[in-house]
Amino acid sequence: MKKITILFFIAISLLSCQKEYKYPESKLWKHGVYSKWEAKELEGVFDGLEVDVIYSPEKNNIYVGRVVADTIKNLPLDEWFSVLNEPSKTYYWIDFKNLSKENADSAFEVLNPLVKKYGIEEVTFVESQDLEALKIAKENDYRTILWVENLHYWKKRYLKDTIFVMNKIRSQIEELHPDAISCEYTMFPLLCDTFPEQNIHFWDTPKDYTPENVEFTKKLCENESVKVVLVDYPTADIF
Repeated sequence: MKKITILFFIAISLLSCQKEYKYPESKLWKHGVYSKWEAKELEGVFDGLEVDVIYSPEKNNIYVGRVVADTIKNLPLDEWFSVLNEPSKTYYWIDFKNLSKENADSAFEVLNPLVKKYGIEEVTFVESQDLEALKIAKENDYRTILWVENLHYWKKRYLKDTIFVMNKIRSQIEELHPDAISCEYTMFPLLCDTFPEQNIHFWDTPKDYTPENVEFTKKLCENESVKVVLVDYPTADIF
């Protein structure tokens, strides 16, 4: 009986632990890199770049942008990567704005050859709020970022609401086992305190490059659970 109990707790521990992953030295990644020339300019300035993308089923391609209308700008993700000198030396946070269970297989049929072409299999994260789509991402060997709900969007919030949302997030984590969870910085420190065992990525940090905002960004980076902080600063050299 004692042996069974020990094995049970070992199994639970394995389920709750994050896979070891070697993040880059700097936690500061550039937020919202929508231009290929900006990507080229920022290569080497930041260890990681975040880019929003849209999958177009009509064109069967992935485009840089936040909404479907952005596909008319005709910047395929392939072209975005093509201007980089050494793509494999940068980390990528690919935020799929329209990834779903219905289009995920087709989207990854486009993305898979790209990450192989540029040798970025080990440095690419895929983000979505669609749990079923992220399960398909995991089946395609991607590191997944689960976008989680932000309580600060609620007009009124009570303790029961906080408990409800935290339990919802916990349930999602237990179902998916994502490599990281992400949210706007306003969920700090609640997210870190509730899920200290998770790799946490924060985004939309205060945009203005001011001493006050830089100090807050430093505070985010000091937390061990925080692995990535997306910033709009011109540099990652703030320490």
